[in-house]
Amino acid sequence: SLYVQDQLVKEDNIDAVGKKLQEYHAQYQEKSKEYDKLYEEYTRTSQEIQMKRTAIEAFNETIKIFEEQCHSQERYSKEYIERFRREGNDKEIERIMMNYEKLKSRLGEIHDSKMRLEQDLKKQALDNRETDKKMNSIKPDLIQLRKIRDQYLVWLNHKGVRQKRINDWLGIKNENIDDTYFVNEEDENLPHHDEKTWFVGDLNRIQAEDLLCGKPDGAFLIRESSKKGCYACSVVADGEVKHCVIYSTPRGYGFAEPYNLYSTLKDLVLHYQQTSLVQHNDSLNVRLAYPVYAQMPPSLCR
Repeated sequence: SLYVQDQLVKEDNIDAVGKKLQEYHAQYQEKSKEYDKLYEEYTRTSQEIQMKRTAIEAFNETIKIFEEQCHSQERYSKEYIERFRREGNDKEIERIMMNYEKLKSRLGEIHDSKMRLEQDLKKQALDNRETDKKMNSIKPDLIQLRKIRDQYLVWLNHKGVRQKRINDWLGIKNENIDDTYFVNEEDENLPHHDEKTWFVGDLNRIQAEDLLCGKPDGAFLIRESSKKGCYACSVVADGEVKHCVIYSTPRGYGFAEPYNLYSTLKDLVLHYQQTSLVQHNDSLNVRLAYPVYAQMPPSLCR
């Protein structure tokens, strides 16, 4: 609610709040870069670890084959050596012994290579655990900074500050946005709290358009996107169904940086129930007002 926001935001004038927003946004970006760097390192190392585990399995199979060859050679060599000894054929005995030694030497090399790989793997797994610990230690700070920044954004929206001015504080260059919009009081009875009213799962664009056809501006649904790992928001704006991608990042869900700050799709939906999408798309000066499966106000049904 606005009362809670006012409690959390200590500054009492728009410029001071804007300045604080700028500071927290800079801290959040810095912490995000640190987290992203660790995340990339963790992902890359995890892939390398998996490749090394696969290589060790391949070594184990190769060792098994070589050991079988050694046993076979040992068995047959005894017979042939005895025979060649009786025949006085030292040259063949020497050839058999050399082949056997070569096989054993190659087996030893494979064992050594496997051991080195296992040591590398052990060290890399330890390093990766450390990276994971660092990521987990940064995460609470990142979430906290994101929440604080969000509180300042909502406070400024409540005060009716123009989006262009907010974007200036956030360092976002978008000269077309100059619309003023206000944030309504939070309403716990909103149908938005029930995900079943707006999340439709695996639905394509055409099906989404059919579902929203004839609905008022602000009617919306969230669906799985054809873009891997993303979601899509389909919303009625100016009588037409428009679509925009919701990105899923390690930091959260959002339509674009630096707005990937919602830990769940529900948090995102509740925020944009209050806030216009125009900051992300000039043609979407609309809020996520009416979940597709919720009851529409009679006055808005067409």
